[in-house]
Amino acid sequence: MRTRNLAIVFTSIVGYAERVGRQTYDQSQRMLRVYDELVRPVLRAFGGRRVKSIGGTFLVAFESPTQAVLCGAALQDRVWQFNQRSGEADKLEVRAGANLGEVRLVQGDVFGEPVNIAARIEALAGAGEVLFSQAIWLSMNRAETQAEPLGAHDLKGVPEQVQLYRVQRSPEGAPYKGEALARAGVLPAPDLSRPRHQLLGRLRDTADGALGRLGDAFPRLAERARILAFAGLATMLALGAAFFLPAVVHRAMEGRAQADAPAPKPPEPRLPAQLPAQPAQLPAQPGDRP
Repeated sequence: MRTRNLAIVFTSIVGYAERVGRQTYDQSQRMLRVYDELVRPVLRAFGGRRVKSIGGTFLVAFESPTQAVLCGAALQDRVWQFNQRSGEADKLEVRAGANLGEVRLVQGDVFGEPVNIAARIEALAGAGEVLFSQAIWLSMNRAETQAEPLGAHDLKGVPEQVQLYRVQRSPEGAPYKGEALARAGVLPAPDLSRPRHQLLGRLRDTADGALGRLGDAFPRLAERARILAFAGLATMLALGAAFFLPAVVHRAMEGRAQADAPAPKPPEPRLPAQLPAQPAQLPAQPGDRP
């Protein structure tokens, strides 16, 4: 069994279950797509690895506790910017919780008490907040962000109380002044008009999982080498899609053509061949010889 000391972050949509209960399937899928497009670029910018996502919740692993906290603040500012130009139906509220500790690595997933603690911390966070444990606070570069102590809290499933901290919010404008978000550079805005493509989403999740396993197997691998490995995997996926996609399209078009073709007419019944006419025979007369 392999273990690593990682910063674990949970981030989720506030009120996700209630919103899904009021939405149609297409509306809920659109909300998840927007959330996904808001979160993923920020995670990549701060070196986070998406371990998995369930509904409106992301589980992310970071090697640096400082980058984990900055990522949470940048994500909140990015969501705030999105809400400023969106209608009420599209606005999102997000919360984040982080913890640091030794986790077990199993096929790209992470397990252990640090993961459980991070999930409990995230559940205590309010809309727009970034909470983290004392383990993060003692290990991170405190000059990078300002935080306020929240005291000791009892967390479900954790035998000892955990000291919590909250990143300080700005009284006006972007909640965290956009300072962390500026480090991420120019990020693509989510496209609300583009429909969700399930195949591409699955390929992207597969690539993320493969990259995570690569990082777990080679924790000392240089970041540039990991990027090259990911680019090679993406190229293989693209070549595979280019090879199989024409055959799939051709087969689908053949099926469509067969479905649109008129039904064949039933064969006309064939008349029996006429027998040659035979001369009529007169009835036998009395006195005729046989």
